[in-house]
Amino acid sequence: MNRTVLFSGRFDPPHIGHWISILRLADKFKKVKVVVLDYPERRFNIQYVLQIFDELTGRWPFDRKVEVMSNSDHFGKITKKALEKYKFDVYAAGNMVVLNHINSLGIKCMYVDRAFDFEAHRYIPKWEEKE
Repeated sequence: MNRTVLFSGRFDPPHIGHWISILRLADKFKKVKVVVLDYPERRFNIQYVLQIFDELTGRWPFDRKVEVMSNSDHFGKITKKALEKYKFDVYAAGNMVVLNHINSLGIKCMYVDRAFDFEAHRYIPKWEEKE
């Protein structure tokens, strides 16, 4: 199993496709670092988006595996040095333009498909009925 993956995006708004990507990455990596891009033209307030991710990761069986943070560096302007602060092994995204840019920096990348062949039922917590 790989150690740490960095998954970044606008998440504006966050949707089920993003969540599917995070679940897939959590299956393959020991740690998932989700970086939400903060930029002036956001439709959804950055704090609101971070709260959504915080609530989702707190309710699923990740065992503190997913860490969510924000960054204001736009992917087209980001440098290898700027990414080093995150300490990760692989950069993941569902956007090929982003991956091409990150790959051009000499960083190992992987594409994450947001919808193909996903089994959501295996992540549904088992609820105990109380009498």
